Amino acid sequence: MKTLVVIPDRCVGCMRCELYCSFKFYKTHNPARARIHVIRSEPYIDAPIICLQCGLCISSCPNGAISRNRKTGAIVVDEKKCTGCSLCVSSCPIGMITIDPVTHVAIKCDLCGGDPECVKRCPEGTLQYIDAEKAAYYRQRIFAKLFEKAPVAMKPYPK
Repeated sequence: MKTLVVIPDRCVGCMRCELYCSFKFYKTHNPARARIHVIRSEPYIDAPIICLQCGLCISSCPNGAISRNRKTGAIVVDEKKCTGCSLCVSSCPIGMITIDPVTHVAIKCDLCGGDPECVKRCPEGTLQYIDAEKAAYYRQRIFAKLFEKAPVAMKPYPK
C-alpha cells in the first residue's frame, strides 16, 4: 500500500499543493478549501502538513460519515452524511480535517483516490506518494531532525 509523505527540506513555499488541491475538488484556487496546508515555521522555512490517515476522526463522527477506503487506505468523508458538527475536527491531533467554508461539511485529504494531485504538482518533490515501508524511513528521518532541535535533552526510557 502507498502513503503520502513530506520531505520538508525540499519545500520552497510555492503553495502549489494547496492551490491545485482546491482546484481539483472545487475548481477554485483557494487555500482555505485545500485539504493540504503549508505552514511557515521560521522565516523562509515552509513545509506542507498532511493528514496521516490515522483514523482517529472515524470514531468521533456521530453520523458514520467518515470511513477508510479499503483500496487506498485513505480516510474519506461522505459529504452527504456529514452534518458539519466538527467533532472530527476536535479529534484530529494535527488539525488536518477542517470544515469547508462554503459547503460547511468536513474536508480532509483522501489521497485523490490513489493519485494525489499535490504530488503531481509539486515542482521540488517535497510530496511523495510511496510504499509505506519507504515512507517510514522518511518519517523517522524527520522526527530525528526534530529531536535534534528540541529545546530539552531527549533521553531514552530507562530499561
